[in-house]
Amino acid sequence: MAHEHARARRAAGVTLAWLGCAGLAVSMARAMTWDGGEAAPPGACVVSRISVGYDVGYDAAIGGYAVTRASLSGVPDGCEGREVALTLRGSGDQALAEARAPVTLPSTVVALDGAPVPAEEVSGVSLALVTDAPAAG
Repeated sequence: MAHEHARARRAAGVTLAWLGCAGLAVSMARAMTWDGGEAAPPGACVVSRISVGYDVGYDAAIGGYAVTRASLSGVPDGCEGREVALTLRGSGDQALAEARAPVTLPSTVVALDGAPVPAEEVSGVSLALVTDAPAAG
């Protein structure tokens, strides 16, 4: 009998200080900065407003539980049409996996299709918007 895949939802704190590469650093700085004043208006695309959780499932290849996908919730309206890059981080701030997905509302699912990442090794996640908002018109 095949081992039944168990799934669990686990919250991961968004650690905005962690950056996967220099290119993401520039994008994240732009995404987190609102140029219109001290407080961003409701619906503005501000990364810090997004909550990140991830799903885990049993993976026979590693003999344990691996992160299978991440779910972004609380995505502001202004982020729709952009692309998000999500990086799972280990305890030493090393990148364990990166995946990208188009932003959808009100939530976005980011599939982690590469090599399995053991859930026990994940200590944080970084998030960046890597494309500009679509032009109006």
